[in-house]
Amino acid sequence: MHVVFVIPRFYPYRGGYENSILALAKYLITRGHCATAFTTTADDLEAFWLPGFKTFPVEQFAIDGIVVRRFPIDYNTLRRRATRLLGLVPYWRWKAQYWRPSFRVRGLDEALRAVDADLIHIGPLPYNSLMYAGLRGGELRGIPVVTAPCAHLGEPGSDAVRQHYLQPHQMELLRRCAKVLCMTTTERDHLRRLGLPEQKLAVTPFGVDLQNAVGGDPQFLQKKHSIDAPVVLHLGMKAYEKGSETLVEAMKLLWQRGSDAWLVMAGPSLSTFDTYIASAARDCPRLLNLPPFADDEKRDLLASATIVAQPSRVESLGLVLLEAWANRKPVVAADIAVSRELMHSSRGGTNVPFGDAQRLAEALETLLGDPAARDQMSAGGYQKAMEYQGDAPWRRIAAELERVVAAAARPK
Repeated sequence: MHVVFVIPRFYPYRGGYENSILALAKYLITRGHCATAFTTTADDLEAFWLPGFKTFPVEQFAIDGIVVRRFPIDYNTLRRRATRLLGLVPYWRWKAQYWRPSFRVRGLDEALRAVDADLIHIGPLPYNSLMYAGLRGGELRGIPVVTAPCAHLGEPGSDAVRQHYLQPHQMELLRRCAKVLCMTTTERDHLRRLGLPEQKLAVTPFGVDLQNAVGGDPQFLQKKHSIDAPVVLHLGMKAYEKGSETLVEAMKLLWQRGSDAWLVMAGPSLSTFDTYIASAARDCPRLLNLPPFADDEKRDLLASATIVAQPSRVESLGLVLLEAWANRKPVVAADIAVSRELMHSSRGGTNVPFGDAQRLAEALETLLGDPAARDQMSAGGYQKAMEYQGDAPWRRIAAELERVVAAAARPK
């Protein structure tokens, strides 16, 4: 079986979705399958739409048997404006290709029409134009298409997030896939309520590579940065939607009350966050703002943390929560459906309303002052993380892909 993954960013970019697809592709290789990744030159998130941000070269290379082909993004302003007008037309195919946040990738359509594949895997939302290219390539070649959309449902009572993930043209795109792989029962049930057929939906969450998450040095921050105090760790993309700005504001409240805790933030950031933190940093006496990290540094950061704070409203599973729990760390997360599902079954932390710095500060202050509660949460979270370890998650996903290919091969 040859699986072609159409994915916005890929190795060496190290995001949660990207790491998971890399792990899945490696697993398929070990089972004797072939895996190819069609991706773009984008490194920074803004590079999908704007020139001048970090990009990778147009290239083809291999990593652990996976063939990676990187295609350039077209930044032609006039062409983009013209196609945006097409996206206003109430026709799902045009909306999927041209409406925000679409971008054009030169050479991808032609490559998909020529590829020798048994299955095309597309995702995540809301990269509609890239997903549509994969779907259309499959339709033209008679190749089945599956998706792991990672739909973000946002916080209760707000459509601020859902509006970017579950529009009619996006739902039609999912409906035309042979299988929709959901990260949680929450995602599956929501998509079912929106009209996706039950038989198309499968709950197949990504796994956690514990070798890349545990075993770090708990004295890392003390040795390297002279931090000898409790640490609140924020890991991954730094952006408003990830709760990064709210977390800084919450810690400012704690520092005003005399807390000696440090806030350590590590990972890439959007330019909007960079602008925010440049102004806020003068009021942050115990802030350590670190750039993207390698796997060994991630392990050290997790091992050094007292609490992991991920108050994000844009999550489909929450891999950082699982990585924190694998390190026996309690978690404070935003009160969104997928995080509640993990938290309810693990008791590994607490949920707070997204964007509420006061409530977040109170939750952090309570945990920082209660080692027994932290230990109890850490134990429950660890048991939950163990459900996602090893090859079992990849085996379940691979089995779904194999069933789709087998069904497509049967005589009609």
